[in-house]
Amino acid sequence: MTALLISPSVRADRDDPGTTKLHYPADSIVVLAGIPGAGKSTLLRRLFTEPSDDDVRILDSAHLRDRWKPVLRAVPYAVWRPALHLAYYALVLREIRTPGPLVIHDCATKPLVRQLIGRAARLAQRPVHLIMLDVPADVARLGQQARARVVREGSMATHSRRWPVLRDLAKTTPGRVVPGAASAVILTRDQANQLAKITFGPRARRTQKN
Repeated sequence: MTALLISPSVRADRDDPGTTKLHYPADSIVVLAGIPGAGKSTLLRRLFTEPSDDDVRILDSAHLRDRWKPVLRAVPYAVWRPALHLAYYALVLREIRTPGPLVIHDCATKPLVRQLIGRAARLAQRPVHLIMLDVPADVARLGQQARARVVREGSMATHSRRWPVLRDLAKTTPGRVVPGAASAVILTRDQANQLAKITFGPRARRTQKN
């Protein structure tokens, strides 16, 4: 079982055997990371309704893709994928500036995107936490096949090569994965299946200096 690295602002509660609950301050940004096919969208659908419970905003590029697809169905996805990604990250930047709990679906294997999220959160003075789904590449491939959207071999090789480095960094210094990240929770597929809830509580209190 993969160890969980948890900062004082996050708690894992095992009220029931085999289940885990994660709790974050209300103003937190949680980045749900994992290689394509790791199960990020599946986890979000299971834990959050649409619209989300407790005013938690969920950003998943799959939602945007589903809205675009009926209009662009005659155009190959590879053609409009770059525009989709650009629109998604523009949405991410906008939502980071909006108060309230936010969960961002992202593979986290793109350095520019990690910097973008971290710096935007810092400007908005909001804490960042990571949940990393650590799934082997062959298992992720099965996930891609199940959703009928398979990532190109070259792109998948890049994701798979970068992921172990990011995972190991997150175990000790989450801020080197996403700048400013305060904590990282690393979950295997089994642990992700045991995750019962992600909740957001009162805003973190800031210590006032006299």
